[in-house]
Amino acid sequence: MKEYRLEELSIGLTESLKSLVTVEDVERFAEISGDVSPVHVSDEFARSKGFTGRIAHGLLIGARISSLVGNQLPGKYGILQNFDLEFRAPLIPPEEITITGEIINVSTGTGQATLKIQVRNTQGKLLANCQAKTIVRNP
Repeated sequence: MKEYRLEELSIGLTESLKSLVTVEDVERFAEISGDVSPVHVSDEFARSKGFTGRIAHGLLIGARISSLVGNQLPGKYGILQNFDLEFRAPLIPPEEITITGEIINVSTGTGQATLKIQVRNTQGKLLANCQAKTIVRNP
């Protein structure tokens, strides 16, 4: 776990996180969230809609983005405040994704940092774009 303090954050600072998203992850997320749409829980249904298999929930990707903020950038002292998430392509499990965050703004007055985040699959295809704001609570 990284422990960036607000004064250590600068525009351009980048961190990445790799995460394997499995069919079991999608099934557990469906159970926890209550979103049991067949496009998430049935390969056959998802294929009938033009996908190659069931697709991961968008907010499961959002949860992995939260992991980047809470563990990598800024890490221990970061509290995710909000994020704007745009989906560009479906995530079909099992798939390893790379989540990369880059600091694009730091405000010492408000104690906030803004990140540009991209989620890509192992082939480098862009799955999601995100802009997130985090409060950085120094110890």
